[in-house]
Amino acid sequence: MREVEVRKGEGSASREREHGEGPPDPSLAVCARGLSKIYRHPWTLKQTRALENLDLEVRRGEVFGYLGPNGAGKTTTLKLLTGLLRPTRGRAWLLGLPIDRSACRRRLGFLPEQPYFYDYLNGPEFLELAGRLSGLQAHDARQRAKHWLGRVGLGDRPHLVLRKYSKGMLQRLGLAATLLHEPELVILDEPMSGLDPFGRRDVREIILEQRELGVSVMLSSHILPDVEMLCDRVGIVLGGRLIRTATVGELMGEGRCSVEIRCVGTPLLETPPRWREHLSRVEHPEGTAFVLADAGMVDEVVGWLHSNGVRLRAITPQRATLEELFMAAAHEAPPVPGVRSA
Repeated sequence: MREVEVRKGEGSASREREHGEGPPDPSLAVCARGLSKIYRHPWTLKQTRALENLDLEVRRGEVFGYLGPNGAGKTTTLKLLTGLLRPTRGRAWLLGLPIDRSACRRRLGFLPEQPYFYDYLNGPEFLELAGRLSGLQAHDARQRAKHWLGRVGLGDRPHLVLRKYSKGMLQRLGLAATLLHEPELVILDEPMSGLDPFGRRDVREIILEQRELGVSVMLSSHILPDVEMLCDRVGIVLGGRLIRTATVGELMGEGRCSVEIRCVGTPLLETPPRWREHLSRVEHPEGTAFVLADAGMVDEVVGWLHSNGVRLRAITPQRATLEELFMAAAHEAPPVPGVRSA
């Protein structure tokens, strides 16, 4: 059902521009202060808060991961920053310019979660069009289109029309169009969507290349291994609110670390009562695994297994999954009173 935006009046926006805070630190590629977005249902007038008082900073030259479950407010944030939505209140800047000025988007590359393609064009034609719309001259757009089509692994079939592209091929093409005009800031909404392992590897390499060139990258993702390999810092958003910003090392270091102890065969052992809260048993086709929630007890448990004649196959630390980190963060975050999150 269609929703309409709740916007401030022009007078209020004008007063905010006159009396609000000035330009942010020039070392920031993205800066948001109190950025909020509220929708109101056209029939029931019920308000839905998609984003609540977002204070966010992305430094120049870093790769920043914007993480959260579905409906947390990630895509809303990126649409606000790129001018596809207008904020209900708050302010934001890209590369030192307010987001309500079109000039801030001239140095921006944006790949939405569901990009649109003209399916009657082929790859070079689409990239040339993207280049011209980004302000490139015809010759430069043609040369860069040829280069980027090959760089994303699509150069071997240049005449294939886009309606015959797979989802992964379209995602690669969208990334090429995003980077074609050499932006200073790149915003990517789920850039690994629809990609096979080879495609994910190629996209990771391209993102790291951009960081080496000094380009700032902000990306949203659900894929924790990619976040770990790519991002300098991450922010976690839940229920429309940014609840944590940290380096990847800090985030993973705070997660629960368990240990999996795999055994040969299926030992007929009963877990001692004192360990039942920390030690669980999982049966696999190739044998039994004991999962120890407290890594500090691993020596004691391994000694117990050895004393009972159990042969061990492997002892493997298990880090917390992204889902577990989200659930832990959601449990610790205070609820937003009186308003349902999108």
